Amino acid sequence: MQRHALHCLVAAALAAGASAQTTLVANTTNNNGLTAGTPALFFDLTAGANTLTITHLTTASNRTPGATFDIEVSTFVGTCLGGPVASGPGSSPTGWTVLGVATGTQGAVANGTSLSIDIPDITVPAGQTVGVALRYLQGGARYFGTGSAPPVVFSDSELTLTTGDSRSAPFTATGTWFQSRGLHGEITYVVGGAGGVGSAYCGPAVANSTGSSATIRGTGSAVAANNNLTLVAESLPLNAFGFFLTSQTQGNIAQPGGSQGVLCLGGSIGRYVGAGQIKNSGATGSFDLALDLTQTPTPTGLVSVAAGETWNFQGWYRDAVGGVATSNFTDGLSVAFQ
Repeated sequence: MQRHALHCLVAAALAAGASAQTTLVANTTNNNGLTAGTPALFFDLTAGANTLTITHLTTASNRTPGATFDIEVSTFVGTCLGGPVASGPGSSPTGWTVLGVATGTQGAVANGTSLSIDIPDITVPAGQTVGVALRYLQGGARYFGTGSAPPVVFSDSELTLTTGDSRSAPFTATGTWFQSRGLHGEITYVVGGAGGVGSAYCGPAVANSTGSSATIRGTGSAVAANNNLTLVAESLPLNAFGFFLTSQTQGNIAQPGGSQGVLCLGGSIGRYVGAGQIKNSGATGSFDLALDLTQTPTPTGLVSVAAGETWNFQGWYRDAVGGVATSNFTDGLSVAFQ
């Protein structure tokens, strides 16, 4: 492997691809709303046999088409549903964790569905329930439900959504509380938590120009037939091009081809350098790639990953030390496929 090979390949780089994801659709219409204060919509997420990571959702607000609005995303261990207004989990900040604020964009219809919103990741452990609150910081919430019907349940083989409640003054014992008021939109998730697929090895990696050691992790599933594995490289220099490598053999080769790092692969090494597979770390210092396990690169062509096989992965990326162009590696990730 030569250092300049990476430098030549990056000329064909494209933007980072999206992770492999599954979408659970909730209410497809909305018939009600709440505009007082900064209202919140509450619902429960329950995972089946696998830990899930919620990455995106759609919802509805009373904003005009194309207008933006911010929602504060908070989580609660266990169910967050129940009232009346002076009681229940939504009547107090106790037990809640604020994950952050996400910006949504209203879709083409006023009071209708938003575009997909990239929210702070919510991890739902296998077999457990996590309550979620969406607090609308601009405009009002739109949802489905009138009267006092019980929450509605939507589910697939991995995730159950129980939706939900609304409050005009969330996390206080004042204002108004309504049930059921259901999410209008959909929940998008990947199977697995942060670092939930595979085992790290050959680390920590040699520190890069940021002073940090780059890491690799996997999300999705280690079941080969699911074809749902995403690799994530993090703690990279900003705006650095790179790609992922793979092999069924592990290794430990210092500074291959003049690199600053350690190659954690041996044997026949494949490179993810096809269309859309060369990545850029951008402003976050990270990039990801959703793998097609039926198109796994090797020096002699593409192969399918099979149950019972173990494959190893590593990220390779450009860097500069003292103004001199070089490259470096993440640590390694080993995945035993089922």
